[in-house]
Amino acid sequence: MATTEMTVGYGITAESSVAAQWSDLPDDLLGLVRSMVPSLRDRVRIAAVCKPWRGAASRLPAPPAVPLLLLAPRTDGKTKHLCGPDESWVLRVPDNVVKMCFAGSHSDGWIAAFHNFRLLMVNLFSGSEVVAPTLRPNSLYQNPITKIIFSRAPTSNKCMLATMTNNHHDVALCNLGRRSAGWTTQGWNKKIFTDIAFCGGDLYGLVHRTQEVIKFTIGVGAPVITSAHLLPIQTRDGPALSTYDSTFILELHGKLLMAVRTRWLPNREEDFIKVFMLVDADMGEPYKHRWEEVSDFGDYALFLGPMSSMAVHVPAGAERHGLERNRIYYSNPTYSREKKLPGDEVYSVTSDDGVHMYCREEPDFGDGVKRTRYCIPGWDDFTMWVHPPELSSPSIARTILQKALEDVATARFRSFFPRLLACSRAFFLPLFGLPTPIKGLLRSMYATTAADIPFSAANT
Repeated sequence: MATTEMTVGYGITAESSVAAQWSDLPDDLLGLVRSMVPSLRDRVRIAAVCKPWRGAASRLPAPPAVPLLLLAPRTDGKTKHLCGPDESWVLRVPDNVVKMCFAGSHSDGWIAAFHNFRLLMVNLFSGSEVVAPTLRPNSLYQNPITKIIFSRAPTSNKCMLATMTNNHHDVALCNLGRRSAGWTTQGWNKKIFTDIAFCGGDLYGLVHRTQEVIKFTIGVGAPVITSAHLLPIQTRDGPALSTYDSTFILELHGKLLMAVRTRWLPNREEDFIKVFMLVDADMGEPYKHRWEEVSDFGDYALFLGPMSSMAVHVPAGAERHGLERNRIYYSNPTYSREKKLPGDEVYSVTSDDGVHMYCREEPDFGDGVKRTRYCIPGWDDFTMWVHPPELSSPSIARTILQKALEDVATARFRSFFPRLLACSRAFFLPLFGLPTPIKGLLRSMYATTAADIPFSAANT
């Protein structure tokens, strides 16, 4: 193979191939390579290798964005641990929420963060923010906020926010498009709510233990909640709930779903989740509605947790990225301080906040539903699902790369130059044309040996 020699700086010379280069890889082949990479972080790295690959990434269909479990959302800090189906990584959070607690999320990377009376909707990956109405001390601030839900993206002037307050006896609602109207609070006969969800333009509250459902009608002015009533629902089949069981509600195809985690099988000790859909009862029944068990979510997967639950569309081929149709992904405390791993875990991780987590596949319970459980040793499950934005534009990819790896760059900055010299052409040349911050991040990330560089053969 014919080669030429060129100087790249710092007294380093490198051979540059005049034959076919990695940067000339056709879009279809690069797309095939990217489709085989399950990690969000590594897909960003592919786009950052060189200008041709970055351009190809913007032309190729974006891989699906897989929801990630965020550990320790209620502790402040500059970084957070994100856990996917088969790996975890550290994300540097935007400066404006470093001292705030997280309490809910929406698609495209949006989260709700609060501190004292201040409430912000912030995009973890771009840093964009939307200010919500002040939390009134005579109602919402009397107890910590445990969950905030969105009716749609907070950038829309039709976005509604809802939360539970007053020890979960009340539901509070506000309209981001009408901030002056503030928050409206509404309870129901001193019932305690265990979860809330938007569905079909209305707000629903699930009552603790009894699984009664309260429907809150939403108005266009002030007050935002105009009425509330109990839905007449036939009691579902199955065991009653214990103190340690969990229930969640969410929307799928315009229908209200209820997920229940308990011991469903009398001859087995394991608890697991079953899902029910609220449907109309048959004619002549004493109730207008009933819970019907669902074992087929079509081309959707469910992500369930105490701070956020969502149904996510799963396109064809997404299983390469760890996302499977008709699967339930959920977080759950172990109710034990024992931190010994079970031996069948997919992986385990300990966050900077000291939170331990291990991910495991659930056994087959014979209902056709697959389940992945994220286990948190102890009695508290302070975790939150985050749905990242799709990597459909280079600017989003660069932002994610910078925020995810900035801590790595800082930690390795002092040892960067000696290692860079040792890496020679395999390390330095692919960085031409990248923004300066991205160059530094990539250099510090792969500043060990040339063998550690995934694009070590590129001569760009």
